[in-house]
Amino acid sequence: MKLSTRGRYGLRAVCYIAENQNKGFIPVSEISEKLNLSENYLEQLVRILKKDGLIISSRGPKGGYKINSDLDKVTIGQILRSLEGDMTTSECVSGKYICNDKCDAYDLFTKLDYLINSAIDSITLENIVKHEI
Repeated sequence: MKLSTRGRYGLRAVCYIAENQNKGFIPVSEISEKLNLSENYLEQLVRILKKDGLIISSRGPKGGYKINSDLDKVTIGQILRSLEGDMTTSECVSGKYICNDKCDAYDLFTKLDYLINSAIDSITLENIVKHEI
């Protein structure tokens, strides 16, 4: 499993917002500048995160984005699923592709999916901000 730029950049942006939550709303221009990421691409990513209720926005001169709930309530899994979709190692495990016969690796893929999802669901933004991972 490999994260796309959508997942990597979006996760970096959300972590930046969380780390600077005490400043209020963080503008995309600041995130773009500090993380050296495309402002246009970040705008697309924050729209997805906002639609899924993970971040909120404010317009105006002091506008930008902030996390929609307490940092200990938002998991890395929620963020990655918002940006990437289901986190899975194989389409057969996710149900998107149905094999006629389960191969010998099916149980391995199932176990890997469980471990990956358990791991990303156990890490919160608070863990990231406090460097507790």
